[in-house]
Amino acid sequence: MFGNRLKELREKKNMYQKELAAELGVTMQTISGWEINRTTPDYEMLIKIANFFQVSIDYLLGNEKKLKVIEDNLKEKEVLKKLLVKNGYMNKEEELTDKELNKIINFIKINKSYIQK
Repeated sequence: MFGNRLKELREKKNMYQKELAAELGVTMQTISGWEINRTTPDYEMLIKIANFFQVSIDYLLGNEKKLKVIEDNLKEKEVLKKLLVKNGYMNKEEELTDKELNKIINFIKINKSYIQK
């Protein structure tokens, strides 16, 4: 997966492997090895590549589905907090822990499925 992403990003920038290698301070053979998934970069290099292409390491490694779930979960929690504030169950200054928010979300989901039966 990483190799495909790297090649896709490089080609979107209309770069040759040699040019990317110069930017990252590695050889063209290293870039080639990464793109065909023969080898993988170390953690520091992953950070450097992600920064260069302005993408997340998750994206480079093919974890965007997992990232979407995390983003959706954060949005769900933000909406829940706004709803609790709006209905007077808490004030804006109060903070709920993730554990508390998850308990409320699970409570709502359980009751929603029970009501729909």
